[in-house]
Amino acid sequence: MSAFITRFYAGIAFAACSITAQAADLPSRKIAPVVPLAPAFTWSGFYIGAQAGWAQTRTELTAGAAIAGGAAATSLPSLNRNGAAVGLLLGYNYQIGHLVLGGEIDGAALITGKQRYTALTGDFITAHTNWVGSARLRVGYAFDRFMIYATGGLALAAPKSTVTGTGYSFGAGDSTRVGWTLGAGAEYTITNNWIAGLEYRYSQFEENTFTYPNGVGGLGIVGFKQQLSTNQVVGRLLYKF
Repeated sequence: MSAFITRFYAGIAFAACSITAQAADLPSRKIAPVVPLAPAFTWSGFYIGAQAGWAQTRTELTAGAAIAGGAAATSLPSLNRNGAAVGLLLGYNYQIGHLVLGGEIDGAALITGKQRYTALTGDFITAHTNWVGSARLRVGYAFDRFMIYATGGLALAAPKSTVTGTGYSFGAGDSTRVGWTLGAGAEYTITNNWIAGLEYRYSQFEENTFTYPNGVGGLGIVGFKQQLSTNQVVGRLLYKF
């Protein structure tokens, strides 16, 4: 009886060893850890930013007929000045597939200095624009993290002209001028929040007519027309929320 029991336990031990050996030969069934996919980037959202770059102001002066006497001059030049533009902006984008729609407002100080012209009558005409701003729509096409876009809308500026002669000085146009602006640009997302871009815009503002007294040569009250336009090429750095 004891011999039978001994053989019985020996058989069980042998079977256990065989099962263990076979299990060791089976391929490993380790489950790979699940790695969450990074969310796809979207241009949708609010953003704020700063811009800086080149700016040009172009003031076109057109001689007007004198109210009393002859014309002040047969022609006047366009006064161009190159300088810098520095400003801030705020906007919102909404992405539908590759299409990106949005709106933006911005304001910039112009560092271009004064434009000066000496008229035939001996007057000095100077023109200066301190700031420009705009409220625009944007339509873009996104290639994942790179986007090209067109923009356009309402433009504002504060041009001022001054006519100075012997014994007098007359200020003209010290008020906000309304106009339109069109441009295009490109932007690239450095990270999910930081965006760098480059933009060009042309703006043109409403024309104003000014008259002022001038006693030189018996001209009486003379006048001129003033129209301002600007060109800007600015680099942009944005933070998207």
